[in-house]
Amino acid sequence: MQDHAIETLMTYTMLVALAIFIAVSSVTPGPNNLMLLSSSVNFGVRRTIPHCLGISAGMGVMIVLMSFGLHWVTLYAGWLIDFLKIASLAYLLWLAWKIASIPPTPLAVSNEASPFGFWNAVLFQWINPKALIMVISMFSIYVPDNIGQLTLLQISVLAIIINLLCISVWMFGGTLMRKLVTTPVAQRGFNIVMALLLIASVIPMVMADLRM
Repeated sequence: MQDHAIETLMTYTMLVALAIFIAVSSVTPGPNNLMLLSSSVNFGVRRTIPHCLGISAGMGVMIVLMSFGLHWVTLYAGWLIDFLKIASLAYLLWLAWKIASIPPTPLAVSNEASPFGFWNAVLFQWINPKALIMVISMFSIYVPDNIGQLTLLQISVLAIIINLLCISVWMFGGTLMRKLVTTPVAQRGFNIVMALLLIASVIPMVMADLRM
């Protein structure tokens, strides 16, 4: 009875840790969130909803598909994961520099261009370095080996729900930004803060690799 209680506690502890990791990874600045924020500013929240749903759906699909091949990659092509992590981290640092150096421009809603669609957002996750790092870290740190299909499905649903709630903050944040960031100085400060937060989001990934 005591062993069963300990096992249950460990299971819930792992789920809580995984949920926190997904939330932090989802809500911190990255390509998805920055694109959602920009889309919300330029096209409005309603036209950005398919983009938002596509991100979360793409994450769920990635989790399921990568779970089947990640074990093989870990055993026989571990260098590929290391390469993806290094390339992704380099891209995120470059993205932070690009964000910080964006010149202030007037905010205007575009009626001619089209926002990112649902399927575009789903496919974009496979070339999004932050999404790749997030999923790889999930399985290498938080998800046990030989996980059952039912548990994997539950984790995927949990990840989709948490991710959708977190990235929605950025989608709705576009409306607030239009009201608050109205001067060149405010826009410059906003871009610098976003760049610093993006760099800060990389630190836990680097520290996790150093401890391994």
